Amino acid sequence: MIPTGTSLSRWTMSYFAASLFFLLFAEVLLAAGGWSPSLDVADPRSLIIVHSTTIGWLALLMIGALLQFGPVLTGLELPKGSLGLVVLCGMVVGLVLLLSGFGLTSVGSALVGPVMCAAAATLAVSFLTIAAALFSLFWRGRHAHEASRFVLLGIASLVATVALGAFFAVVVSGVADAFPLVSYVVAAAPLHAGLGLVGWMTFGAIGVSYKLLPMFLLSDDMKPSDTLRHSCLAVAGLLMAAAASLAFDEAVAGASALLATLALPVAAAAYLAELARAYRGRRRRKLEPNTYWSLPAFVMFGASAALLPAAVALHAGPTTLTALGYLFVFGWLTGLGLAQLLKIVPFLTWIEAFGPLLGRRPTPKLADLVNGARSSVWFSVFYCAVIVASGAIFLGLDDVFRIAAFAQTFSTAALAAELALSRALAGVDADAKKSPFKHPAFFFAGNHRGDANGSAS
Repeated sequence: MIPTGTSLSRWTMSYFAASLFFLLFAEVLLAAGGWSPSLDVADPRSLIIVHSTTIGWLALLMIGALLQFGPVLTGLELPKGSLGLVVLCGMVVGLVLLLSGFGLTSVGSALVGPVMCAAAATLAVSFLTIAAALFSLFWRGRHAHEASRFVLLGIASLVATVALGAFFAVVVSGVADAFPLVSYVVAAAPLHAGLGLVGWMTFGAIGVSYKLLPMFLLSDDMKPSDTLRHSCLAVAGLLMAAAASLAFDEAVAGASALLATLALPVAAAAYLAELARAYRGRRRRKLEPNTYWSLPAFVMFGASAALLPAAVALHAGPTTLTALGYLFVFGWLTGLGLAQLLKIVPFLTWIEAFGPLLGRRPTPKLADLVNGARSSVWFSVFYCAVIVASGAIFLGLDDVFRIAAFAQTFSTAALAAELALSRALAGVDADAKKSPFKHPAFFFAGNHRGDANGSAS
């Protein structure tokens, strides 16, 4: 699966661990009543949850995955060194500053300005540094696999998202408080969210899944249609155009945003059609837990993308849009992320622990590293909780939402525990771990080069 000569990314596991921490942190706040359907999403306490999820969970997850699978997609190597670790530290420090800034805003502290400016600077430098490295990698390898072009589009959207976010942080801090700037921030906030969740995270996920899912399904590579390429480009381009034109012509910005909303279901339908072909053409007839539990995420992607234009056309209120956003973030992006981690973490652990022993002695199967039956129970609870929580937001049921958020948090924690047990090789027989076996470090990988191809499966 990982081609011969491809190094294991040293810090990918650290990114995954940090991302799971921030996901659980956000979900614990939800379960504890930090936000409920009756509260404004723009409340500073709500923004702590939003950015813990988007930056702490989704962004760290995607960057960690790209550090490992970018070389797989392109056949090229990222520069050697400690860039991954430096960026991770910068992003964690910047995010902690940002969350602290939101907390200080809620109490009216005079420290809001310097803290928010420091957060904006730290996050911007960290994001743009890793974006430049990844963009260079995927641009040089753009002809190696179709997936590279979707990732490039995602990285371009990330840069636009970071630029808007840094500007917002400075305005929120009070350093730049002219009325036109504040008015722009309020109007552009949905575009900031759209560029991050759709342009960066969704198109990045589409790109990575175009390579990984066929690998995991043992099916032929997916071949995206012109409809998918053009609709994805249209969505990202129109969102960027809307953000750029908002300061000059609100009518043009509104029209661009509406067209982007209409193009999203087209992109989703084209992507899901390609996925359906890959699933039908697979040579691995029995679905593994990661591919089986990705299916509800794909359904929620299609549902939320299809309902969004209708909600906009009918001038639905913020409650409806928030419910769709919750389904999109937790049902689609989080569900897919957790499902794929159930394969990626054991797979990379197997490569590191047992790849060097291939041909020298029997090695355990990849399935021995994870308890699929138990994980399936947690995924069932997770997806049901997300659906109930989204419905509770739509209906304005605070108590029901908190119960669903608690169930979602519990199931996420259980899945994180399953991943930790897999990394610790808890389910592997002691005989398989006899010398010269070397146990992988928990949060980072050694220097082993992947040469197992499909043997782990």
